[in-house]
Amino acid sequence: MPVQIACIGLSQISISTALSLSRHSKEFKFKGWDPLLDARVAADRHKVFEPVTRNPQDAARGADLVLLSLPSDELFSTLQVLDATMGRSTALINLSPMATHTQRVIQEIFGKKIPFLSIFPALRAETMEDCLFGPAAARGDLFDNSLIFIAESQDASSAMLDLAVNLAVLMGGQPIFTTPQELDGLIAANFLLPQLSAAALMNTTAKQPSWQEGGKLAGGSLFHTTLPLTDLFENEAFGFTARANKENMVRLIEDLIRELIHLRDLLKDENAEKISELFSQVLDSRGKWLNERQKPQISASLATSIPGKEEALKRLLKMGK
Repeated sequence: MPVQIACIGLSQISISTALSLSRHSKEFKFKGWDPLLDARVAADRHKVFEPVTRNPQDAARGADLVLLSLPSDELFSTLQVLDATMGRSTALINLSPMATHTQRVIQEIFGKKIPFLSIFPALRAETMEDCLFGPAAARGDLFDNSLIFIAESQDASSAMLDLAVNLAVLMGGQPIFTTPQELDGLIAANFLLPQLSAAALMNTTAKQPSWQEGGKLAGGSLFHTTLPLTDLFENEAFGFTARANKENMVRLIEDLIRELIHLRDLLKDENAEKISELFSQVLDSRGKWLNERQKPQISASLATSIPGKEEALKRLLKMGK
């Protein structure tokens, strides 16, 4: 029998996961739902969902696997609605950028009746310069040769860990085990901090007395540094994800403030040598990062037993039997 997969939340990541799985077999059947009509319309254009539904219950009903990729502020209310729909045989994989918070919500609503695990994929390096986000930016090769982080919680069964590894392999990536806490730390530093930094930069710039003229002068630098504001993780309650990851975010913002104060002091002291040295260091760090990021992502902490794609497909298709 076909494997029934429900994508609850039609994000770039969840649709790309469906597209990547559909490359391997026609035995995967997908339904999808999102709280936003525009996302449902955009997802439908990819022709992978049969169908995109108008409510989450219809998408999740009868599913063997639910891929959860909701805006953070829609998580609790949507899962409450699904409580009566999802059966004990349904596995739940969280693809959203909250690991520990989502785990708490899952336990509060479902208890232990739903097998659950969080994974979070890196996107292939070639997409880093893309300015398009959301459902329209989904593609079947989005995770090829990238790391896919599997948050190994204490409650996770071996069957769920195997499922996550098989899924990661078929997504085209390299599975790597981490913990929910470590995953939240990585998301905080590499996604949330750029978003909050962009918010502070836009606020500071737009509040300048000269902004009326400055806005006409501003160009690529301001556009690209504030681009993270167009890819927030919430629909309406902006900042929810950062608040759910408060401890990491407070620490990171304090680190950022120290860096800004250090730069301010160098400017006040007109310390040309130190300023030049600082920029040389950060340019070198950025260059090394981009060079490494272009390479196929391999880690020493990969899952110890990684099946080939043929074996992973065979294992995953057993969910429909």
